[in-house]
Amino acid sequence: VSEMQDGGLSGVFHCFNGTVDEAKKITDTGFYMGIGGVVTYKNAGVDKTVAKLNLENLVLETDAPYLSPSPHRGQRNQPNYLTFIAQKIAELHDVSLTEVAKITSVNAEIVFNSHQLS
Repeated sequence: VSEMQDGGLSGVFHCFNGTVDEAKKITDTGFYMGIGGVVTYKNAGVDKTVAKLNLENLVLETDAPYLSPSPHRGQRNQPNYLTFIAQKIAELHDVSLTEVAKITSVNAEIVFNSHQLS
């Protein structure tokens, strides 16, 4: 992607579960990382990576109907479960749920408004 980045590309790496180094490459090219229910899974390890990432590079996602966050793991995912994802991220970053919601909402507006058709 970096070879093709001319300033006009943006987007979200869906269901990000990579490393901190991979996250840096993603953000260096102007993309965001989508964080879903996997961040709440006890043994997935995604939480350890997300704890080291800047909130300004994250958007929340459900991946509905898949990958429901704990405590709803194994059930059909739905948008109102975003709260569990945001709460986990708030705990990892030692900030309020409101702060996570505010920052990730702004990020989503930036990335998705940039894709509106004129």
